[in-house]
Amino acid sequence: MRTSTRSGFWLLCLPLVACGGAANSEVFGVDPPAEDDEAQPPQILANRFLLALPGPEVTEEITLELDKSKALEMFGEEAARRIRILDVDSTALLGHVLDSIRDACGTGWRIDRKNPGYDCAQTALGRTFGPMWRTSAEFGLVRLLGMTPANTELSGTSLETFAALVEQNPGTFRFDFPQVLAESLGIGRTDPVVPTDALVRALQENLLGTHPGIDNSAGTLPVTLYDALKDLSTLPEKFGPVPGAHPGVLVPDDAFFATRSDVLGPDFRMRVVAESHLRRVRGVDLSSGGGDMFVMEGSTPLSFDFEDPERLVIQGVADVPTVDMRFATVEADPFIPSCEADPRCRPFFLESIVTSGARRAYGRRSYDRCYVELNGECLVGVEIGQGGAPPGWITFANAIRGVTVPEPRFLWDLLAEVAQISLHDPTGDGTPDIPEGAARPVFALQNVPIGPSGAELVRAMRPTLQSQADLMANVIVGRFWENNHDLDFYVRRGAEGGLPLLYFVAPSDRKPDPAGFDRPKPYAYERPGFFTSPDLAEGSRISRRQIPGVLDTEHEKVPLSPGELVLYAQDDTRDVYEIRILVPEEEGRDMVVDFEKVASRRSR
Repeated sequence: MRTSTRSGFWLLCLPLVACGGAANSEVFGVDPPAEDDEAQPPQILANRFLLALPGPEVTEEITLELDKSKALEMFGEEAARRIRILDVDSTALLGHVLDSIRDACGTGWRIDRKNPGYDCAQTALGRTFGPMWRTSAEFGLVRLLGMTPANTELSGTSLETFAALVEQNPGTFRFDFPQVLAESLGIGRTDPVVPTDALVRALQENLLGTHPGIDNSAGTLPVTLYDALKDLSTLPEKFGPVPGAHPGVLVPDDAFFATRSDVLGPDFRMRVVAESHLRRVRGVDLSSGGGDMFVMEGSTPLSFDFEDPERLVIQGVADVPTVDMRFATVEADPFIPSCEADPRCRPFFLESIVTSGARRAYGRRSYDRCYVELNGECLVGVEIGQGGAPPGWITFANAIRGVTVPEPRFLWDLLAEVAQISLHDPTGDGTPDIPEGAARPVFALQNVPIGPSGAELVRAMRPTLQSQADLMANVIVGRFWENNHDLDFYVRRGAEGGLPLLYFVAPSDRKPDPAGFDRPKPYAYERPGFFTSPDLAEGSRISRRQIPGVLDTEHEKVPLSPGELVLYAQDDTRDVYEIRILVPEEEGRDMVVDFEKVASRRSR
């Protein structure tokens, strides 16, 4: 049995007990238990104690007022990392990322002309590419994202001579190559060849979805309480490189760049109102005397309603949350003609992402046009998904000497080939500036909108928090038992206006283990309950688990009518005690409890 005394155990500070220290969070609405000298009534005889008749039990509420530092102090880092507060749809975020990269060197790509007139010194992001930006992998990806039928550079690709035929004979044909390409793809002359929305879905599935820290095909980003309280500075750790498994979505921070977000401002405050399921009871430890403890009704010590705007109030969330982050992509080491069946083309490689995006955009494409015809024979033409071929299968007709065209293949494989060559030849002169396998662009992005507004994030947060209400309750006050006395029985009201009941402790009544405070004491009662005979014969059992009008069915209980009651009970060391209880007629007077050991059943 536990015989040590304790300092006052305040339910007011229960959240702090769970955190292992004092904090400045404010908790209201619950009275503290008495100190030991109050919890133990004045001793009249060596084995006599007074127990107050319990009054009606009232459900208490706890209010938490938290800022970022107080929330982190209360929950602790380990628990805060486990509490997921949001699953952020990455669609808008990735769209903003691609737009920022594509426009990093100007918006001339939107004009119907061969030369977009790029100048990376125009923007803050473009200037991070350095003075040699024209031959950088970053600029190569800028050109790839801004590639349109009007500005596509096909030097070094299998379309090079076909494009040259048209471009070098401007007065010969009634069409130019941008028209051929635009019509074949079914897009405008200044539309990106691989649409942004298709690339976003490819990034979600291929890059984000394959990362161990994300691991879902929708590319939804899990955000924990710890992430939010640390202003998302934890994201490179979560979504960075995983050796042997993934190259990472974000680049780890260093002396030159720090990931951060303004989603929670300096004025962030969170007010949470919870209902307590803890009840303070007084009773007797048969080996040492009177005391008190907290017992829990139900499976958790607190209940939350995070979807009630009056019981969860969040302030100080940015209207348009943004994030600073470094985004990166990597390519496979060799040139890969087709990702369709090449095991070297892993999903997160740039080649696979472009192929997947193009397949999404043109997977159902069908087209048929002859551009140059003579005597019923098509000399120059394009067929997609014709003659029994599946949608997206492209075939070029060519009967002109000196002109070569690509072999029949899927349209997305052709576009992936063009993209790979363009990425390694950012100057567009037909000579690669970047060796195969060395294109690993990194983009230091500032103030990228996350997507949802602050109000939308708060709305999305509510059901996510509610799904983890039990976890949060146990983190905050799950160790309420650490200061409980080692009672054998206690007194509670069975129902409003009903008789008081003597409760024998049950397994749900948690008490600290003398062997260590990291876990509750194991339940070791062999004969729980109250009896009328010292031999504890089952026929003399006077307590019952089920009593009409009482919801509890776990505890052995005895109604306490006015007058004297003589009982016998065994403690968890198998000592048997005689217990005499005098219940007063009048409310407001204390019960008198006398007890003494009458037998020991301990192993000898």
